[in-house]
Amino acid sequence: KSVTNNFLQDGSGAIYDYEIPIEYQGADGNPLNEDVTITIGVNSESTADEDVEFSLNQTEFIIPAGQKSSNAVIQVNSEQLDALNPKKVVLEILTSSQTVSDKNTTTITLQAICPSSLEGDYVYANGNQSAVVITSTGTGTYEVSRDNAFASPYPLYISDVCNNLTIPGSFIMSNFGIATSGTGSVDPDTGTITLNYTVDGYFADREMILVKQ
Repeated sequence: KSVTNNFLQDGSGAIYDYEIPIEYQGADGNPLNEDVTITIGVNSESTADEDVEFSLNQTEFIIPAGQKSSNAVIQVNSEQLDALNPKKVVLEILTSSQTVSDKNTTTITLQAICPSSLEGDYVYANGNQSAVVITSTGTGTYEVSRDNAFASPYPLYISDVCNNLTIPGSFIMSNFGIATSGTGSVDPDTGTITLNYTVDGYFADREMILVKQ
């Protein structure tokens, strides 16, 4: 399992607690009817240094009978992160009171981001020139209410890393799960957003310019 999480760098040197589910189940996919004791550790494939970018204070956990998971916590030192060179933490199950499957690692990419406030009302300067609302969905992540191509308002999702935008691999779920992706940037002076948007089978790197109202 691999995930990426944003951690805000605001000059305060904040330490963030980040929860990571540790999952265990029987061969049939169901929870076991007995407690499972698990010890975790940092895998050698980690590129983040323990006690520098992150720390792991608790390594032993009990998954109660009838349940599938327990939460581990890493402490992330935002001041030590590099937005342009995100490091990875790879955790693995070292020992278990029951047999562990081959899929026993979790990878977390520690993505530093700058303060971001893209939410608001916009209008496309090109394409269908539609009005758009951008809403925050998390730290540095946003929903854009529509693109500048389709007649129907299919939302898209962007992540802001210090004015460099990505449209993570996603789908237009209401239209047969068509894959989307892209990149973009924010003009720090005007707040204008430029996106290069790809919808598989329809267009690639379509320019979409959003002007804040």
